[in-house]
Amino acid sequence: MSCALTSKDIWWTRIFDRLNEFLHNYPKLPKSSLSESSKIGSKVTIENYNTFLDHYGSRGYKFQFQLNSDNRTGEVFIIGMATAVHAGIVSRLQKFFEVPNNGVVDDPPIIVTGQPFHYVPGGNGIKGAAYVTVRPDVALVPRPAISTVIPHPPADTDGNPHARIMCEIAVGPNVGDLKRKCESWMREQYVRAVVSIKISEPRQGVREPGTGYFFRTMTAKLYRQGMPKQRWDFGNVRKHAKDPINNMNDSALCNVPNDPRFQINIPISDVFWDPPFPIPNNYIPVILTNVIENVFSIDLYRIQRVALKSRT
Repeated sequence: MSCALTSKDIWWTRIFDRLNEFLHNYPKLPKSSLSESSKIGSKVTIENYNTFLDHYGSRGYKFQFQLNSDNRTGEVFIIGMATAVHAGIVSRLQKFFEVPNNGVVDDPPIIVTGQPFHYVPGGNGIKGAAYVTVRPDVALVPRPAISTVIPHPPADTDGNPHARIMCEIAVGPNVGDLKRKCESWMREQYVRAVVSIKISEPRQGVREPGTGYFFRTMTAKLYRQGMPKQRWDFGNVRKHAKDPINNMNDSALCNVPNDPRFQINIPISDVFWDPPFPIPNNYIPVILTNVIENVFSIDLYRIQRVALKSRT
């Protein structure tokens, strides 16, 4: 039976925590408010960075570890902070990816989660987390440690099958790291697709008539193994438009739902990609009979509206 901590227990816990941080050179979150691109650690070992992520990775920050030339230590930065826009887009993307489960909530064939840790490809054991990940359930694709495929397939840091689809999101002016993260995930062949969503800052002083939403440019990209990269500009304003209100009826804009020009389609079979080794040239993953549809379809108009509604 557990007991409540006394003030003396709490005092000693704090002392041990501070001593542990001093001895291990963990990154440090300042007590004052932070801005993106803040440096919070120098010459931090990969092991200490991963431990830091285990403690602080879910606190609403996105971190970047820049590996030093010694391949053992690195510089740690905050490159993003969670906002209502992030949260809304993550939730909506997850719902798109859950559609093929046909309403199954418990033990669905397709597992859609937010920010489980994976080892960054080529990162010397550095942990990273995409905003949304999609993988097969272990009842369909076994945990890599017990897979009959040799060498064993990659796993996330908890031993589950590696995500087959990953989504990264950037909101605001500091989006330069987005491309690097997406391309980095694609270095792992078990990652079959990466979706990139970039939302710009609102245009100040002008809003959509009727809704009152800000005007924002938005860009989506789809990376797929062996396929050319695709791009969509799906905001409610063109990037260089000087008069957003008069351009609202521009036929090139993403302004209605279910417009095939603004749909991201990813084969559902990508989630079940689990080939033997060596990989046959004609290998095609099998979609289970209890999975509906053949593709995940992301309607970018719906993503646009979620982003606009999240900040008014």
